[in-house]
Amino acid sequence: MASTPLKRKAADLAAAEVKKPKANGSITSFFGSPTTNPSTSSTNPAKPPKEPAPITFNKEEWVAGLTTEQKSLLKLEIETLHESWLSVLKDEVTSKSFLSLKRFLKEEGEKGNWADESRLCSI
Repeated sequence: MASTPLKRKAADLAAAEVKKPKANGSITSFFGSPTTNPSTSSTNPAKPPKEPAPITFNKEEWVAGLTTEQKSLLKLEIETLHESWLSVLKDEVTSKSFLSLKRFLKEEGEKGNWADESRLCSI
């Protein structure tokens, strides 16, 4: 089936419009000029970076407030996480979902599923 000349004209017009240069065709005309943030120390070497706030988290008090089950499940996190990390992650590691995951992992370990070397991925 032959296409009509009208369709060819419409396609040619569309292609011609795409090729026309835009009046303000720069990226800055679309987004605006970049602005500087004088409070950003990484871009303003005259301002030294601020010292981090001191840690006000007391690990011993936090552990004392845990239940016996939580202490058992979170033994790895309590022994290995630095206070700076634990102060941020304390709510997450005591969340219902995280404790549920830890219970599952404990049960699987007690079943011996982690000791079965045939199930391990060899590299």
